[in-house]
Amino acid sequence: MRKAIVKDIEQVVKQPKRILSIKEDETAAEAAKKMSSNHVGCLVVLNAQGEFAGVLSERDMLAKVLATSLSPDNVLNKDIMTPNAIYCNTDTEMAKVEQLMAKHNIRHVPVVENGIPVGMISSRDVIAYRLHSNKAMKAAAEQLAILSAKLKDPDFNNILKIVINEVPRIFEADRSILYFAQKHSSTSMIYRKGCSLSEEDLPTQQKITELSENGWIICGKICDKCIKSGGEAPRLVIPLSTCEQPGDSDNTSISHHGFICMCRFNPPSAEQEELQLYKASLLQEILNVNLTNSKLYQNYQKARHDSETDPLTGVGTRRVIEKALKAECARAIRYNRSFCIAIADIDNFKQINDNAGHAAGDKVLQELAKIMRSNVREMDIVARYGGDEFVILMPETKISDANVLLERLRHQIETISLPNIPSVTISCGLAEWDGSSDTAELMMKRADAGLYAAKRAGRNRIICEICA
Repeated sequence: MRKAIVKDIEQVVKQPKRILSIKEDETAAEAAKKMSSNHVGCLVVLNAQGEFAGVLSERDMLAKVLATSLSPDNVLNKDIMTPNAIYCNTDTEMAKVEQLMAKHNIRHVPVVENGIPVGMISSRDVIAYRLHSNKAMKAAAEQLAILSAKLKDPDFNNILKIVINEVPRIFEADRSILYFAQKHSSTSMIYRKGCSLSEEDLPTQQKITELSENGWIICGKICDKCIKSGGEAPRLVIPLSTCEQPGDSDNTSISHHGFICMCRFNPPSAEQEELQLYKASLLQEILNVNLTNSKLYQNYQKARHDSETDPLTGVGTRRVIEKALKAECARAIRYNRSFCIAIADIDNFKQINDNAGHAAGDKVLQELAKIMRSNVREMDIVARYGGDEFVILMPETKISDANVLLERLRHQIETISLPNIPSVTISCGLAEWDGSSDTAELMMKRADAGLYAAKRAGRNRIICEICA
């Protein structure tokens, strides 16, 4: 981060360009009069050529008065001024100026460029600058804290949209572009706000990766391509990255690399640059943490969905139905509300696989699952229990109503028409909640017993098992 330098102070204390000076051959009386009339405690002393020759402070004059009988007619260069004065230039760091003041016990440091005095820094100026900087940085931190609260959205793409809308506003930038390359993918995510730079003109993915891994924040010139598209220096580039595991610095764990680039700041001042870099360093950490958390949450949600969704048919898995059945039993005990569960099995499914092939068998399973999903209520749960067995959990349902649903399913399944496959039928066992002594295991056993009874009775039918 670029540190504050002397030329930054003009933006804060509004120091006038004209500095108060006096020639080295002028008298102490003239110096005292100039100090008094201008309410200053120090003057820059110039030689005959107008170059920096030293400084004269109230303390210098007072010391001479106490030590000697100083006459108002004494000239400065011989009697009073400090000839080998400490000075700085406009690029001297403010911290260095403070060190000089403390080390030499002085309150004023002249600013000299190429032998010509261009300003004077006082201890009051330094204090005013630091107070202003601290207030600005505190305000910046508060802005970023508000942004951080908005970034709690678990959706990765939503966070990127918040970033492209909110971050440029914080930096008062008229143009910005947010780019994220996706690991193991040729696609990328690009969000713009006023920037028309084409994707072909963006840095290569290798450059983005290098930038992100080193975490370099860039503030400075922009390229010719940016200028042609309307960009204006300086620009601010904040590299971003997400990791598969929080706190893992191994580069192999990084799943995304990207950056947000901004330009056309208002106002584009030197003091603003330091503040921008301070905010950028805080923002980089905030964004990386929240983007990583969002990505991890997405991965978790996907893994959870994959573990609870049958990949072939799109219905739930055995794990889903077993968990839901236990919860429904607990709810039935508490509220004394009835529900039903059914187990359906495709008749002669092995023959379909043997005669038409497993691809045809998979198609039958998909069509059957599709019919089930389209007929059940939103609260009902359909799951593939294993092989060609499906389970349907029907909360708040009496056995008579459940039987109507299953009959409708059975008739629709008979209409499945696929090449080289005869009519498809199902056998089904149905069980209803039988009171507080009933359990999930007992219900499954009764539904399963009904299924086998339907098979023995000739298939393509539904048998209800009310009691164990």
